[in-house]
Order: sequence, then structure tokens, then C-alpha cells
Amino acid sequence: MNTTLFIAKRYLFTRKKRNAINIISGIAVLAFTVCTAALIIILSTMNGFERLFFSMYSRFNPDFKVTPISGKVFEQSALEAKIKSLNGTAYIWPVLEDNAAIRNGDYQSVCTVKGVDSAYFQSNGLSSLITQGEGVIRENGINYMVLGAIINQKINGNIDGPFSALSLISPKRGDYSANDPDAVRMLQIQPSGVVTIDESLSTRYVFVPLDFARELFDRDKMVSSLEIRMKPGTDAEKFEEDLIKIAGTAYKVQNRMQQQASLYKMFKSEKWASYAILTFILLIAAFNALGSLTMLVIEKKDDIATLSGMGADKNMIKRIYFTNGFLISGLGAIIGLCIGIALVLLQERYGMIKMQGAIVDSYPVHLMINDVILVAGTAIGLGLVTGIYPAMKSVKNLN
Repeated sequence: MNTTLFIAKRYLFTRKKRNAINIISGIAVLAFTVCTAALIIILSTMNGFERLFFSMYSRFNPDFKVTPISGKVFEQSALEAKIKSLNGTAYIWPVLEDNAAIRNGDYQSVCTVKGVDSAYFQSNGLSSLITQGEGVIRENGINYMVLGAIINQKINGNIDGPFSALSLISPKRGDYSANDPDAVRMLQIQPSGVVTIDESLSTRYVFVPLDFARELFDRDKMVSSLEIRMKPGTDAEKFEEDLIKIAGTAYKVQNRMQQQASLYKMFKSEKWASYAILTFILLIAAFNALGSLTMLVIEKKDDIATLSGMGADKNMIKRIYFTNGFLISGLGAIIGLCIGIALVLLQERYGMIKMQGAIVDSYPVHLMINDVILVAGTAIGLGLVTGIYPAMKSVKNLN
């Protein structure tokens, strides 16, 4: 065994004359263990929530969305035909989206009306998120509306009641005065179901047939966007490049991440904020290790002189105390990693910690190897830095 490592291990595990050194060293190892495990657990939980939310949004958000650079709407037939001809296009949905008021008797709220084709809910998997009624927006020539769960609560909707028809109200296009009764268009429609997505979506959206939305907003043959799904196995980067070429300078192409850029940034910032806070606590643990090593150097002055007399040079003595600091951080990091990874895998497998009244039964977690490497590197790196000062102090008074 390497002499430096052997002596460093003896210094770490044997009982010292001053019991406080053992206690401080133990606290430092424990702190490294707890912080390392906490980092793994918290980062994995953030990963889990990120995957959960983006998996929900993946049903609502298409692989790619094409919108006009200027203006709110455009005539889509020529562009739609070109996109359909692209190798890899599975579905393309013309969409007309705008704000309107929704009324149910004395209850009224503002919503975003999304006009889509009749196969929209079945094609993108949103039917599985229907919590009441059916995901039907057109059947036997009759128009229906699917409401977000929260907007349905706001207007006290009742899809099964005898007087369940709802009114959608939108200002007419043209030069009208505010007091003109003809300044608004009001259409009635029967609700068919309630969909529960993310809170921000369930609060805003109602879904109606595209032709109904065009009539409501007076946008004949117009759409506000084209939503595109790729066939499985399609090269997304190549498909996006081809789509941008087709769209040209008149249209903007957004992939799924760009459609939810603010949400993605929020998750990343929260994840790194959590990492920064726990790393600061880990830094405090490193100061505990620094105190322990400094006290050890003071206690082992006679040993240092003896080693020097036996031929040990300054570099060897410095390596002994530097290795001791590495062992404190390394031991804590290894134990913490094992505990953190084990708890995350158990939660991922068995869902031990439950969530009440949520869209999933248990807290979502997802372990990423990059996070493991980052946490291990942070803990061990702090341990290495901690060992520098005691190592230099150990040979300060040697000739």
C-alpha cells in the first residue's frame, strides 16, 4: 500500500488525543454525505418534474409549429400542401386561435378559443386526458366544445345538464362603436367534455371545430398556425431544416422546446438555484473538514518531525494531509451518492413518497448520469481544495 495513503487513513480512522478532532471529522463526513445525497435527490426530482410537465405538454404542443412573422393569421393551403409533401410528416393541423369571452348564464370568463379539426384529440393523444365527457368537437354535423378543467369550474359548466349550452363572444372586425349592440358576435355551442392538462392550459383553453372558430372570429379560410407531428423515427434536425426552408422568411418555425422556452428556462434556473444552495451548504461542510485537518496538524507536530527525521521530504508530508482531506470528502461523497442514488431508484421503481390530489400518484424522479458526475465532482473538488491549507501548514516549521 502507498505509504502516504496508509498514514492518511490511519490519521482519519484512529482515535485522536483530542476527541474534538474525531467529532469534527465525523461531522464533516456526515455533512458531505447528507449534502451529496440531498443534491442527487433534489436534482433528480427536478428532472422528474421537468419530464412530467414536458410529457404533458408534448400532447398539447406539436413537434413543430408554424406561425406568421407579421400579422395574426394567414391563408394556409399552399404552405400546408408543401409541408404535407415533406418526408416524415405524420399529421398537420390547421389551427385558429384567439381570445374570446365565454358565458354560462350569470357566469362569465375570458378564454382562448382554439379551433382545430375533428380528429385533433384522437390524433395527439389528448383523449386520455379527458376527465369528464368525451373529447369530441364535431359529430353528425353538430359542433361541440371541449373545455379546460379550470375554465369549466370558473363558469360553473355542466356538460350533462339540460341547459348546458355555452356562449362564446368575440368583437366583430370592423369600425364599430363601444355602445353598438352589433359590435360583438355571440355563438352558442354545446360542451362535450372537460380536459385536464397543465394548470396554465386548463385555465385558458377551450377547443372548438375550426369552421366554428372561423365564424366566431370572422376569419374565413384563415388560420393562426399550422401544427405538425413527425412520423416515428424521423430525423428531427433534418426535418426542421427542411421545414424552415419551406417556410421561408414569411413564417416562423418553432420546435417543441422553443414553444415552451419560458417553462424550460424556469425549470433550468430552479434546478441550478437548488444546486447552488446545497453547494453552499457543502462548502460549510468543507470548512468543518478544514478545521479538523488544521487541528490534526497541530496535534501531530511530533509525528511530522519524526517522519522528517526518518527521511520523509516536505512533499510527502504535504501529500499525507492533503490525502486526508480527500478521504474525508471522498468518503462522504461515496456514501452520499450511494444513499441518494438508492433512494431515487426506489422512488422511481416503487413510488414510495406519494402525492395527494395530483396528476401522478407519487413524486416523479429521474436520475441522470451527468448529475451524478457533477455532484461527485463538486464534493470531491471541495475536499481537495480543503486539504491545501493544512498540507501547507504541516511543513511550515520544517527546515
